[in-house]
Amino acid sequence: MSVFILKILALGSMIVDHTGFFLGNNSMVSSDVYSLMRAVGRIAFPIYAFLLVNGFQKTSNRQRYLSRLILFAVLSQIPFTMTFSLINYGYGNPSDFSFYFAYEALPYLAFSLCAVTAYILLVKADISAAYLALFFFVGGAELQVSQVQILGGGLNVFYTLSLSLAAMAVLDNIIHSDVPLAKTLVCAVFLVVSIVLIQPNADYGYMGIFLLLALYVFRRWRPAQLAVIGLWCFFEYWGSGPQLMFWFSLISLLPVLLYNGKKGPAMKLGFYAIYPLHLLVLGVINIFI
Repeated sequence: MSVFILKILALGSMIVDHTGFFLGNNSMVSSDVYSLMRAVGRIAFPIYAFLLVNGFQKTSNRQRYLSRLILFAVLSQIPFTMTFSLINYGYGNPSDFSFYFAYEALPYLAFSLCAVTAYILLVKADISAAYLALFFFVGGAELQVSQVQILGGGLNVFYTLSLSLAAMAVLDNIIHSDVPLAKTLVCAVFLVVSIVLIQPNADYGYMGIFLLLALYVFRRWRPAQLAVIGLWCFFEYWGSGPQLMFWFSLISLLPVLLYNGKKGPAMKLGFYAIYPLHLLVLGVINIFI
């Protein structure tokens, strides 16, 4: 299987999952159908994690790769919140208007400013610094307008992917690169604080980053990567919900096993764009029904 086929499989299972969440919380399907659709979605993340590690190894420009993930984390957050915030399904306490930060505002904004400044001085001074500033701002903000939650209530999977890719880059610099150690350590400090602040609210939490970094560690040994995915699925899903979730998550092992190293048709930005676009469609429909 090529990268293209793996992306199609992951994308399809993810859309089924998100559609199931939307339908189930609007009481449009039975609980059994809801559970099945959510279980199908467990196939997606291990495949995406494998593909990210594979992409990290093969990309010719890791900084541009990271910037793209950060940008789509920002672009995806409003659609993600519109679709997944339970307030938008009639739960909780909706407000006509509220805006605040999930953390102490001044320390969080001060840290964000320092992190962006460090990025400009140590990594690159271009538009990607603006993406990073928005990444922190959107990642900490909670916003409700006209009883609709627009920001907050959890962070989309691109936050997990972005922080994981940054962690891989830092580890790679420490182990293999001739980048000055002092520069790498400064980046590492800002990254660790960012993970501690943001990742608990992001899709898959610390377990998501753990899977990605474990796949990175065993990136040259496919059997070990398969074992990592299997163990991750067990600890993530066994006993924490319907067992159907666990069994479907194991299906992700098959496409990873059959990956042939080929790229297939190039639709890089198309695959990225589908994530916020399909969530935007679900979120807008949910608000108006």
